[in-house]
Amino acid sequence: MLFSIFNSDASMAEKIMELTLLVMVLSFTFSIHEFFHAWVAVKCGDDTPKYQGRITLNPLAHIDPLGAIMMLLAGFGWAKPVQYNPNNLKRYKRQTCERMISLAGVTANYITAIVASCIVPVIVCWFWHSAESSEKMQLFITLVLKLFYYLREYSFLFLAFNLLPVPPLDGYRFISTFIPYKHRRFFENISRYSYYIFFALLLMGRFGNLNILSKIIDLVAWPFRYPISFLEKGLYDLLKVPVFFRL
Repeated sequence: MLFSIFNSDASMAEKIMELTLLVMVLSFTFSIHEFFHAWVAVKCGDDTPKYQGRITLNPLAHIDPLGAIMMLLAGFGWAKPVQYNPNNLKRYKRQTCERMISLAGVTANYITAIVASCIVPVIVCWFWHSAESSEKMQLFITLVLKLFYYLREYSFLFLAFNLLPVPPLDGYRFISTFIPYKHRRFFENISRYSYYIFFALLLMGRFGNLNILSKIIDLVAWPFRYPISFLEKGLYDLLKVPVFFRL
């Protein structure tokens, strides 16, 4: 790889720059995720997200403190859930609307990942052909490359994490629409323990060398990454980028 985050040989200025890029990418990733939840809810007939100021890409409108800490520590997390009134979802059948809302965020992340995956090979090619450019130009290209590389990686991670069928994540919200209403109470009670489960799995990965959560997320992300990898390979081949230069 051309780079790695927080390389031990990197200067303090470079590390601050990478951290800034990472915060920018994470802010955009969860903002577009929640924006699409809110937008689809409004399109389905409920204006609650609009009145709460959630139809925006401003991360301050969507940030959840605990989820933000998880994103910085583990690279995946959650934002403040978009609230909506199910009784107002009258554009389609209520369950259809709820399913559309639950999948809106991860769909936005997947579209972002696809776009970033198409842009990365182009910038890598640009980087490859700029070997004799000025140092400032090389630094600029490297920063742009890192920006879209992180955008690709964290979009896939956020997509996969939110698809986990655990309350209060989108995967559970989608599956819950198929659960009979009388049994939902049991699963809703589990949600109060979800945060503790996530932190326990995170600590096991950090200190116990047992990355169960990361392995599960990689497994969930694989079906989404696999077809895009062919698209990326085709672009690299078209641009004639050497294999050892590819990200």
